[in-house]
Amino acid sequence: MQIKDSIVIVTGASSGIGLSTARLLTQQGAKVVLAARSVEKLTEISRELPDSLVIPTDMTDFQAIKDMVRQSDTHYGRVDALVNNAGRGYEATIEEIDPETFEMLYRLNVLGPVIAMQQVIPIMRRQGGGAIVNISSGTSLMRIPAYGAYSSSKRALNGLSLTATEELGADNIQVSLVYPGLTATNFGANKILPSSKERQHFPNKPATDYSSGDTPDYIAEIILKALLEGDAEYFAHERMRQLGK
Repeated sequence: MQIKDSIVIVTGASSGIGLSTARLLTQQGAKVVLAARSVEKLTEISRELPDSLVIPTDMTDFQAIKDMVRQSDTHYGRVDALVNNAGRGYEATIEEIDPETFEMLYRLNVLGPVIAMQQVIPIMRRQGGGAIVNISSGTSLMRIPAYGAYSSSKRALNGLSLTATEELGADNIQVSLVYPGLTATNFGANKILPSSKERQHFPNKPATDYSSGDTPDYIAEIILKALLEGDAEYFAHERMRQLGK
């Protein structure tokens, strides 16, 4: 797709990969819809991004997602691309997984992106095409203790996205997956942990140093590449391609 003058929705746009992506797309001439929960952060970010639109959105609230896409289309008259970036981590062994937390995680990491896709697809079909990029995780290609819940949510997103590439190709709607590796964002600080009462295994597990990971700007460049090219999968590092084999 062509980035200049395009309308791109970026979820989770208030920080990390989403913020870097919104900035990069604006630099490339796109008009960006900033979707996240924090209206204060989004309003501040919007001041530096010409022609951007702030729509505070809780990506676990299906009606809010529908309203966000509708407002985007009404405001700009079109939606050319969707970057499903909003998500959250959960570190818990199989024994420790809390069902309600697991349900919320799937609502955010899987169903939220699906609802957003369902809303933009008719708009893109009406326009003659579009692009969707779903942000997965390198953990979805791995078997890491205590990451089963999180990685399974991303594996579900992978399956849905790869199926969508087949379903929507005839409509000229490209669907891509981006697999970040360890990235220097606030993901680690924001991930959900079991309570001390539930924490039975790996109680002294050292915290992952996310500051040593790739920069969010690096991942944003990969997202841009996915929007431009439209292939099915993009990996932060080539070695990751073999993890899922």
